[in-house]
Amino acid sequence: MLLDFNISKAIAATAYLLEGKGGTEDMFPLIKKLYYADRTALISWGNSITGDSLASLKKGPIVSKIYNLMKGIGTQSDLCQWNDSIQRKQPYRIVLRKRPDQGVLSQREKGVLDRSRKTIDAIRGSIPNWLHKNCPEWTDPGGSSKPIDPSTILRLAKKSEEEIRKLEEGNDEIRFLNCLLSPR
Repeated sequence: MLLDFNISKAIAATAYLLEGKGGTEDMFPLIKKLYYADRTALISWGNSITGDSLASLKKGPIVSKIYNLMKGIGTQSDLCQWNDSIQRKQPYRIVLRKRPDQGVLSQREKGVLDRSRKTIDAIRGSIPNWLHKNCPEWTDPGGSSKPIDPSTILRLAKKSEEEIRKLEEGNDEIRFLNCLLSPR
């Protein structure tokens, strides 16, 4: 199952979480909150907030493109938009430079982001260990990374094959329409 990455929503979701922490947060918990929010949205309504691709790393699952943007890796267009609002300070600190348009996020999406923030912030002990136990789609990638298929998350959440097929078709239609509507 392929999702459609939305840079505007990725920036808005990241900024929303940063605002809840006074405008700055360490990269590690921030990327875990974004993953957990996207995972929750996928299970709840069949699509993630950001449309980012998902992957397993040694210390738990991540949203891949956002993680790369935090490290300064991505398309020139995405990096320009990202760096306009979000900046990496020191090696692992992410800082909100400027508040982006929050209108791209629905109240439902903000609610999922709030719950994700509370869940990850409430973990006492090892965040990776908690994620390994509570995100069964995560598999140990060894020293690399391993993609996580969103349909695997849906199967583990006990969605039927028919539900998954319909969600895949819906996401395919969204990607197609976005391709038609995107400026060339």
